[in-house]
Amino acid sequence: MVAHVADDGDLAKSDEIVLALQRRILLGEQPVGSWLRHAALAEEFGTSRTPVREALRVLHAQGIVTIVKNRGARVNGHSSRDIRELGELRAELEGFAAFLAAQRISDEQIERMHAAWRNFDPAPGAPDRGRRWAEANDAFHSVIVEASGNRQLAQSLRDIHSRLPANISYAAYDGNTRLLQRNLAEHEAIADAITDGKDTQARELMAQHVRSSLDATIRWAEEHDLFRMPDDQ
Repeated sequence: MVAHVADDGDLAKSDEIVLALQRRILLGEQPVGSWLRHAALAEEFGTSRTPVREALRVLHAQGIVTIVKNRGARVNGHSSRDIRELGELRAELEGFAAFLAAQRISDEQIERMHAAWRNFDPAPGAPDRGRRWAEANDAFHSVIVEASGNRQLAQSLRDIHSRLPANISYAAYDGNTRLLQRNLAEHEAIADAITDGKDTQARELMAQHVRSSLDATIRWAEEHDLFRMPDDQ
């Protein structure tokens, strides 16, 4: 008898569902205490129940949901402590990536790093601003991690992003052009430090940038009452 093993398509779909549900839960679109049903999710994402079950197992392992037999999964949410601890770790790792990138980045990577924001318009009412910000933000941070040349560092950051979506901070910036422009200015300063080979400055600026985004996200989530209580309270 051969046991069923999820194929690459199932795993890719599972990852997609995990990221989508993480974002919804953190943004309060899927309230704490609500239920996630296998059949409804399979229909929504156009898949079988296998990727859905795997995605819910991942969220259960992260403490974000609790699986209840024959009922589905109940949303626990994140605590502010969860977010802060993950954010602090991300700040240190991305700071180190910027430090290494300043020493190792190629001309082609420098061009992609600066190009990431070239066509982004932060003005209020700019078409599809949220999606375009997310794409530019992904491109900027990804090329810096790539330029670090450290595969283990890249894997560690992927693990963090699997629990704390990288673009979640846009929820705090949306509707606040001043914060969004500050975010863009931080990116520019980081890019300039990396381009000029100022490794220590690049590290400090990147870590400060991630912490700034983290603080904005936590303030926004607290204002919208989106956090669950920490496990030790």
